[in-house]
Amino acid sequence: MPLLRRFARAEDGVLAPILAFALLPLAAIVGVAADYTALARLHDRLQLSTDASSLPLCKAPAALSPDQLRAIAQRILDTNMGVGAATADTPAVIAAPRSVSLTARADYKVLFSGLIGATTVPLSASSTCSANEQDFEVALVLDNTGSMANSSNGVTKIAALKQAATDFVTYLAGSTALSGHLRLSLVPFSAAVAVDPATPGLVNSIDMAGQSSLHWPNVSNAAASGFANRLDIFAKLSPKATDWAWAGCFESLPYPRNVRDGKPDAADPDSFLVPMFAPDEAGNGGSTSHTEKSSGKNQSTPNSYIDDATSATGCSTTPNDDATRMLRACKYAKPTNADSAGDRGPNWMCRSRPLTRLTADTNKIISEIAAMQANGNTNIHEGVVWGWRTLSPLSVFGDGAAYTKQANNKIMVLMTDGMNTWTANSGNSVLKSYYSAYGYFRNADGSTPNTRLPPANASPSTDATARAAMDALTREACQNVRAAGIKIYTVGFSIPTDPIDALGLQLLKDCAGVASQAFVATDSAALIAAFQAIGQGIGRLRLSK
Repeated sequence: MPLLRRFARAEDGVLAPILAFALLPLAAIVGVAADYTALARLHDRLQLSTDASSLPLCKAPAALSPDQLRAIAQRILDTNMGVGAATADTPAVIAAPRSVSLTARADYKVLFSGLIGATTVPLSASSTCSANEQDFEVALVLDNTGSMANSSNGVTKIAALKQAATDFVTYLAGSTALSGHLRLSLVPFSAAVAVDPATPGLVNSIDMAGQSSLHWPNVSNAAASGFANRLDIFAKLSPKATDWAWAGCFESLPYPRNVRDGKPDAADPDSFLVPMFAPDEAGNGGSTSHTEKSSGKNQSTPNSYIDDATSATGCSTTPNDDATRMLRACKYAKPTNADSAGDRGPNWMCRSRPLTRLTADTNKIISEIAAMQANGNTNIHEGVVWGWRTLSPLSVFGDGAAYTKQANNKIMVLMTDGMNTWTANSGNSVLKSYYSAYGYFRNADGSTPNTRLPPANASPSTDATARAAMDALTREACQNVRAAGIKIYTVGFSIPTDPIDALGLQLLKDCAGVASQAFVATDSAALIAAFQAIGQGIGRLRLSK
């Protein structure tokens, strides 16, 4: 059977044609490019029209015969495809519980018939619906890290992601099968996840009293300088630079709260969210290294953004050791010599756009997708956790339907182009690492991030051990997300010039839990195809339950 005819008979959507075309010689691909594009569009149109035709059949009176149901389906096909463009088979009906399976057929007229060996190619699309209404809540958890600015076949990865995600949302929004039954959230992530600080009720989940054990590891005697919490420090810093107002990121909760669902508990200060605050590292504002007086060591301090000595009470002299220079709260009371160059400042590592909560407004989601930018490191764990929070009925938002609600589907689509990253700083003997959502390898007060990490991954000291800790958190969070009844699809955007390594790909497979829900895209076209396949899979869920 000629290849075009063979792949047209596939029942896997348009992915089967795409894979089949990969087997054609280059000359043939060029010759049938127009056929491929037109055929794929016709198949998509046929599938959408079949979906639109099948739903009314489930709601039709049970007394109607299969032939009468076929007539209803044919009228809808004629409206959507044009009279005579597609033909409905006689539906298969199951009475109890009621379901109707419909197959529609159309012929594609081949343009380059000499290459294909046929003048027409038969297409078919099938759809099965039930009388039960199905609702869908979908979280798009999308990598916005700096590496997404790299190119794949002349297109930046972030541009390819925007196209794929926009097409995905447009497809779902345009599906008759999902009309009135769809809500989406968008969670851009990099080194952390941002939440709009103006979100109603958010303040109730924040550690405003500064009582969490994680609130002050890098600031001492805060109350003496008039600070009740980190947001008070932001209020002093924000007039000094345009992007120094709190950007909405949070540090990771203590383990195992950071891999579980739930709201803060008034009886447990550690259950409240601690705003992400990158402390001013030792050194004068804007300096990236200096010699520590007490040790004589040269210390690398990439995020030194104000002077350590100011005119504030108790701040007139510079301490000899870096830990004390960093810990002093008084320097924030009267910030001096502020320098925000190179992303320095209290929002260091908080650079992605705020998430968009669960909404039926697909235009809002599309608008926010268009505004995404590539910047920062990769923290898949926090992306997953905040994606879960947008779907949860129990989280800080409480937007999701109850887990026990019948006929409600919760889905997370996680896309990344890289691996979890928490970078060691061998040039700083005090902190040992760059700041992250977990703090430092060793905080200025001597504490470690161990309360945030699984016991088996305590005390990270290198890039590799830090990544292993983040991978463990990601894997456990994904497992708990699935246990809550949320289906996870993962997409690894692994291009040849910037690949995801074997450990990273395995993490994504483990996160999905089901091999068929873990996709790997090696170029922009494959990324778009992966999102298309996921969208079609969601559409089939709506129709097959």
